[in-house]
Amino acid sequence: MEIYTQGIGEKRFSPEEIKINFNFKIHAKTYEQTLNEGIKKVDEFTKLLEKLNFKRETFKTLAFRVYEETKYDKEKQKDVLVGYIYNHDASLIFDYDMKRLSSLIQEISKLKDGPKANISFSLKNEDKAKSACIDKAYKNAKTKAEAIAKSAGKKLLECKKVSFESFDEKVESATKFNGMAKMALQDSYSMHSIENIIVPQDIEVSQELYCLWVAE
Repeated sequence: MEIYTQGIGEKRFSPEEIKINFNFKIHAKTYEQTLNEGIKKVDEFTKLLEKLNFKRETFKTLAFRVYEETKYDKEKQKDVLVGYIYNHDASLIFDYDMKRLSSLIQEISKLKDGPKANISFSLKNEDKAKSACIDKAYKNAKTKAEAIAKSAGKKLLECKKVSFESFDEKVESATKFNGMAKMALQDSYSMHSIENIIVPQDIEVSQELYCLWVAE
């Protein structure tokens, strides 16, 4: 007798890392002025990070460009050049530490035209989290198979096949990471509000396994 079961393993994990994505956007009239002001703004920010004991090399550039800024002119009935935009996306990742995050946010709030920031909380080792869920998913699938075999008056012998995909149809994703706690930084936050009010939710990891069992 063959038995097909689906096992689901779910676990919650406390955040281990804080990741901040920054966006610097500078407007100026000429290309040279835009580029120089943008570079100066980012350089000043990296010095601020060093002042807060972040290493400069942990501040990683994700994207960078300088491009024309245009505006539609009704009289001329076409887009006209009004200046240039410096756009710089970067990220900073560090161990989960709300006090350190609070200090950083407090300093950013003091900056004139500081960068926009999006903060998320994550795990350091997603594969390790997946492995813990795979073990639970397999045991869950086995429990189901044993129950079916018992109901049929048979004994479960072994698992013949395991897959992350259904034996009948494809699944979009067998592993799901939910609850990546995020917040956008745009307004000023006090030290008190960050450390005592903002509590990131646990990160939920879910893994599905499809198993083929033999019973007799």
